[in-house]
Amino acid sequence: MLKVLGALLVMGACTTLGLAARTKMRRQITALSAMLDAISFLRVEIEGPRTPLPELIDTLAHSKNPDQKQLFREMHRRMERMPGMSLGYHWSSTVRDFAEEFCLSEEATAILRDASSFLGRYDAGQQLQCLQYTAERLEGYRQQACQEYQKHGNVYRTCGIAAGIFMVLILM
Repeated sequence: MLKVLGALLVMGACTTLGLAARTKMRRQITALSAMLDAISFLRVEIEGPRTPLPELIDTLAHSKNPDQKQLFREMHRRMERMPGMSLGYHWSSTVRDFAEEFCLSEEATAILRDASSFLGRYDAGQQLQCLQYTAERLEGYRQQACQEYQKHGNVYRTCGIAAGIFMVLILM
């Protein structure tokens, strides 16, 4: 009885590890898509009605997208708590702090943090160009993450299950 229970626990643990790796890959894609949508929203608002960036951050803080809502709500809180700091500082530090939660790699985090260097500092045209460049880089990285997910997502799940079976056979 204990051997069967132990075998089930080992199988479950290994399967969970494989599924966790797969979920982490999917989480990164979801977060990158949310950030791309946020950048698109910023571009439209800067180009059209030229809404001030603090108002745009507030609007994104009330987004229906949970990732946007979480990131921009925290950014908005920081802006209210420390009004003397620049928008770029708040953007960069918030993205840095949420990178692990969003399962973002160092490269994706760097792309998003680079946006902080021009937001609110230049005229609308230059901000739009820089946001376009950021969106292109981020989209390239998102596509790369999607390809990795398609190639390796099922492998992680299957390898977790296979490792569990292998461990059970070795231990029995």
